[in-house]
Amino acid sequence: MPSLSLSTGVQFFYTDSGAVDGGEYTTVVIIHGYSFHSGTTFLCSNPSLTVTLVSIGTFQRLNPLAQPNSLRIISVNRRCYPGSSALSADELSTIAEGTDDARAGLLEQQGCDLALFVDGLIDELSIPKNGGIALVGWSLGTIFLLSLIASVETLPTATQERLSGYVRTVVLLQPPSLSLGLPMPPGHLTSHTDPDIAEARGPAFAKWVSSYFVHGNLSLHKTEELTNNKTDPLKLSTVERLKPEELFALADFTAAEKYDKVIGGAPFAPLVAAQTHKVLFDPTVRRAWRGATFWNLYGSAEPWTIIYAGWFLEDQSRAANSLALAFQTKIIPGGNHFLAWDEPETTIMALKACFSV
Repeated sequence: MPSLSLSTGVQFFYTDSGAVDGGEYTTVVIIHGYSFHSGTTFLCSNPSLTVTLVSIGTFQRLNPLAQPNSLRIISVNRRCYPGSSALSADELSTIAEGTDDARAGLLEQQGCDLALFVDGLIDELSIPKNGGIALVGWSLGTIFLLSLIASVETLPTATQERLSGYVRTVVLLQPPSLSLGLPMPPGHLTSHTDPDIAEARGPAFAKWVSSYFVHGNLSLHKTEELTNNKTDPLKLSTVERLKPEELFALADFTAAEKYDKVIGGAPFAPLVAAQTHKVLFDPTVRRAWRGATFWNLYGSAEPWTIIYAGWFLEDQSRAANSLALAFQTKIIPGGNHFLAWDEPETTIMALKACFSV
């Protein structure tokens, strides 16, 4: 499967739906979230004893729909995930116990590396400029998407110019509140913070985050309308419907524990909050991306933390009251956190609607 190496030696594995035959198309680059990654490959045998190379990833169900919808979908594995470079011992030490300045530098570097990855794709895959690029960060991947956007002023001038000329749309796809550095509201828990959950955190998180929740009146933007654990009894979570081999291929809980759990937790929260403010509400950064449109897209049956983040973004955009800082929102009725797996057609149509504005 394809990978791209930076001049520093950092390597990123990615999956690619392929160039679209004839006509203009948009290239979509997706950054995955916590545990559930963009793909891995493995050898699979069948009853006829033939062995084939199989690729499976969180966004794989979007790929067959890409070409008919004039899209090319490229999903990258972040560092520490299958096929991409591991973090060094020094980097892991910084994550675990570094100073705020050291951690801020590491977060910035992750964004720079991803920006250079996208720039490398433009050259290596001869990505056409006319259809442009849409950058999408799913779930916890929002932290790294925002790091990429924030890095624009630190990139080489040629890279800045190229990316700002190609990138037309930025989509925060189902971001949780922790990916924006928001404090947790009173009375609300996640599978990571609930003291009643004593079993393995990984499986508990996977079931919780992929359930279909039944919230109250979401139009009120009141936290008491959000539920921690009331789920639709008629719908199994996405994870409960996966085959064991699918779950094994889609998720890497080890990488999440040593990397994402800390970056998405309290030690990094002030840094992530500052990054969110810089990217979304600093006109200097937004101007550097030459008027790219910014979107938040989420489902109404998500875990409460995703909806809470959506409210924050809507409210902040409204308060800014600035065309230069505009932030648009699209809500998928009944959608859970695994839209790309459970409802690929709906996901494609929702993304296309963002790209066409």
